[in-house]
Amino acid sequence: MKKVFQDVALYVFLIPVFFVLHGYVENFGFVSISDSLLLMLTYGGASALLYFIFLFFYKEHIKAALLSTYIMCFYLFFGAIHDFFKNHNIPLHKYSVIIPLFFIFLIFGLVYLRKIKKPFSRSTLFLNLLFFIYLAVDISSIFWKASHPNSNRLSTYAFASTSNYKPCKTCAKPDIYLLLFDEYGSSLSLKERFNYDNSDLDNFLTDRGFHIQTHSHSNYNFTPFSMASILNMSYLEGIKNPSACTLEDYANCDNLVRNDEVIKYLSYQGYDIVNYSVFELAGNPSKVEQTFLPLKTKLITDRTFWRYFQKDIGWLLYTGKFKIKWLIEQTMFRHSDNNKTFVDLVKKESAIQTDKPKFVYAHFYMPHPPFFYDKNGNKRDIKNVYELNDEKFYQAYLDYIPYTNQKAKELINTIQQNTNNSAVIIFLGDHGFRHTTDSANLYNYFQDQNAIYFPDKEYGNLYDSISTVNEFRVVFNKLFNAGFPLLKDSTIFLRDKK
Repeated sequence: MKKVFQDVALYVFLIPVFFVLHGYVENFGFVSISDSLLLMLTYGGASALLYFIFLFFYKEHIKAALLSTYIMCFYLFFGAIHDFFKNHNIPLHKYSVIIPLFFIFLIFGLVYLRKIKKPFSRSTLFLNLLFFIYLAVDISSIFWKASHPNSNRLSTYAFASTSNYKPCKTCAKPDIYLLLFDEYGSSLSLKERFNYDNSDLDNFLTDRGFHIQTHSHSNYNFTPFSMASILNMSYLEGIKNPSACTLEDYANCDNLVRNDEVIKYLSYQGYDIVNYSVFELAGNPSKVEQTFLPLKTKLITDRTFWRYFQKDIGWLLYTGKFKIKWLIEQTMFRHSDNNKTFVDLVKKESAIQTDKPKFVYAHFYMPHPPFFYDKNGNKRDIKNVYELNDEKFYQAYLDYIPYTNQKAKELINTIQQNTNNSAVIIFLGDHGFRHTTDSANLYNYFQDQNAIYFPDKEYGNLYDSISTVNEFRVVFNKLFNAGFPLLKDSTIFLRDKK
């Protein structure tokens, strides 16, 4: 057996198995065995392909395995490596450093292994034993978790285990729908700035029993920051310079949304979480921009190099000197497809009856640019959409509102009909329309749509000038007697770092 461990590079195939198995353990109860096996075969196939490519050039089994292992480890464990350097303030976490270093070491390895003549028996033995030990530990963890099940594991997330929240056993616990329409300015702001009459929507909401917070405003003018604040019911700490927001600030917002206090609190109340947004939520990844891999495997693949690259610096392909026009066009219309997908999913979800209450978060990329439809509801062509993809084209934004309103009405009508008016519905914009002719007064960037429907139609706890940081504080205080104190309503204007 020792000779096999010294002479056969089993680790080149054990690495993808360990990566997926470890992710399965970390997300136990959320990822199925069949989905994990498919992911395991996918990464195993990639590792095998690299191995045979290097074997063709080097004609030596161990050398091909070492190079394949180096590439697969960098790709699969990139998130852990990146976060370790970042958390310890080591500059190696920067992409401008870590990616060149990867290629430098790869080239060095290619040259070194071409020249050197040695069996690498000790290295092979060490790596084989290491990954067998790792696999044994994870397999033991699976047996432990399977024999000690958490009866509430499908609604309560592990990160919430230290919370002091108390479930309300006597509360009604209705279904809650958060319908978030990106960059939807309040009807008041549209009237004041553009003399745009949005009373058709306001009258519809009022007729449906909603209470409109006319002077509502967001706390931040960028979506990731605003959503992190809304879903954590708090202001954000750690933004070093609001006038020069960095990639790190955006990445921190993604983490805050993923592990937010709203889903933590609702999970303690026994709610199932349904995510129809582009954001990843703990235990419930986004349902759009999928590969052929099953949805839930994103909980495992989210730590890989490609996922980090997309999240942190993928935007470079969409703006500035590195932008790719065809990629921008494809991405823009993907937003339109996502909007349709989410509308359909919310309608179907509202018709599903379950034993547990549910929180449905749907995030629609409208009336935010790109402006896909004109005022008559006709879809614009690619060239037109691309040329109007900016807030400065305010008329295109206003022309997009009727289509947005139509979809909002469809959703609300369907939800209320399917739930017999028993569900709480929050109709909200994450910030206002970001167009101005007065750089000295940017308050309109924050004026957002905000209307709530409570089945009992008692709205005494709401106030007209509420900001979104207090939205769920008010809702939870009413529904669950949570006792959350309200925070001071204020705005923080953000700019990206040049």
